Amino acid sequence: MTLRCDLHVHTVHSARAGTLRFLRSRDCYSEPLEVYRRAKERGMDLVAITDHDSIDGALELMHRLPDSHDVIVGEEVSCWHGSIEVHLGVYGMTESVHRQIQPLRGHAFDVIACLRGADVFFSLNHLLHFYRGQAPLQEYLRLLDEVPAL
Repeated sequence: MTLRCDLHVHTVHSARAGTLRFLRSRDCYSEPLEVYRRAKERGMDLVAITDHDSIDGALELMHRLPDSHDVIVGEEVSCWHGSIEVHLGVYGMTESVHRQIQPLRGHAFDVIACLRGADVFFSLNHLLHFYRGQAPLQEYLRLLDEVPAL
């Protein structure tokens, strides 16, 4: 059976500024329930909420739809590999794991180890988006050996 799901969806809980930071823009201005409804209208079987460094949008949605079995609590975790920002898409995030990774975000490999230890599925988002030659490419690409998906 094939299921449809967009695995990179933000809500108003992604307080992180978008690419035009001087405008204090957000990646999304929509409430979680509206994002859910729009995803279902577009034929998604499952809805993954992956706000930046927050699970609040997904938890709000779960609270508003307590009998729902089609919501994935996710998070787009910002962390660092040396001086390079890295985003990990995490699916099946729990409040406990969310708390555990916060002090680790300065080191991507520590976050990855924590996620593996918690048996949580994750991916490397935006493979080369943040890479600007801050480190040898081979060193940066070591991340590929540590993530289960792109």
